[in-house]
Amino acid sequence: MHCQEPLKVNSKPIDDIIYRYRTAHMLNAAVENGIFTKLTFPKKAHQLAEEINHDPRTTEKLLNVLAASGLLIKSGEEYHDSYEAQTFLAEGGHNYIGNLVRITVGCSTLLDRLNDILKKGPALQDELDFDRVQLLGHAEGALCEELGPVMDVIKNMAEFTRSKRILDLGGGHGVYSIALAQSNPSSSVALFDRPNIIEFAKEFIAKYEMDDKIRFISGDFNADDIGTGYDMVFVSHVLYLSCDLNSVLRKIYNSLNDDGIVVLNHWMLDDCRTSPKVSVIFDLYLSLVSKKYGCHTISEFVELLINAGFGDVRIFDIRTPHSPSMIVMGLKKKR
Repeated sequence: MHCQEPLKVNSKPIDDIIYRYRTAHMLNAAVENGIFTKLTFPKKAHQLAEEINHDPRTTEKLLNVLAASGLLIKSGEEYHDSYEAQTFLAEGGHNYIGNLVRITVGCSTLLDRLNDILKKGPALQDELDFDRVQLLGHAEGALCEELGPVMDVIKNMAEFTRSKRILDLGGGHGVYSIALAQSNPSSSVALFDRPNIIEFAKEFIAKYEMDDKIRFISGDFNADDIGTGYDMVFVSHVLYLSCDLNSVLRKIYNSLNDDGIVVLNHWMLDDCRTSPKVSVIFDLYLSLVSKKYGCHTISEFVELLINAGFGDVRIFDIRTPHSPSMIVMGLKKKR
């Protein structure tokens, strides 16, 4: 055996990917079993295991992993939530993101089929269904990451402040409908989405006592009429799932009054399609779901808006490491 020169590179980037995958599943198991909710006050491992009817030895080892990850604090034989865990992972708090953890780690079931999909290609899925956990997870993600930066941009748009009729197209959970209505109380806000999602949105919005401020319209924006006479159409994180963006954006254009605006909030790719990393991973995930789905570059969105008839296209960069959103706005000019 010959001694080798020390390598000038290391495997840390690969190691990081491997261990993040493992710890993500451990975090998800803790969320699924309500561990952070039950450890807002200190408990010993065997006490927690008895309470949730789990194996004491394995439970203790999981708690040690969570403590090593900074999510629990271990004092003697007792464990309790770190400040971050109590803020974001204990149910009942305003900043809870447990469902976001569930849907993010849960996508691994599809990734487990990656080898097979690489060989055969994805299915041609017509419609992506969202259950209650997914809608709650998306709502938590919006509230935790994007809502503030998105609304900071929108509230500074003169076109928004003078808007009388606003449409939240594909509004899903209703977080943005609530924010739009609160930020422009003189406007009439409508949320448009599929019937099953509308039922969830009504329930979610009622919790914020805003159900009398928001109108609901059921339909599929890919196929159905979305109405007319709007001063602003807001579209957030749904155009990944459109089979014909040209048609949808033209429909939005025709729904607007003169001097009305469309505001698109989406994770976008750079022109070489290799960054931001979160968007690139999400683009792959969408392509595993269906041949029709995927992310778009900023340049593609700008071109699509211009082709639909919009002018004065503006771009707002609100990207963070965990939420690479960009806002693209287009104006329907008077003819």
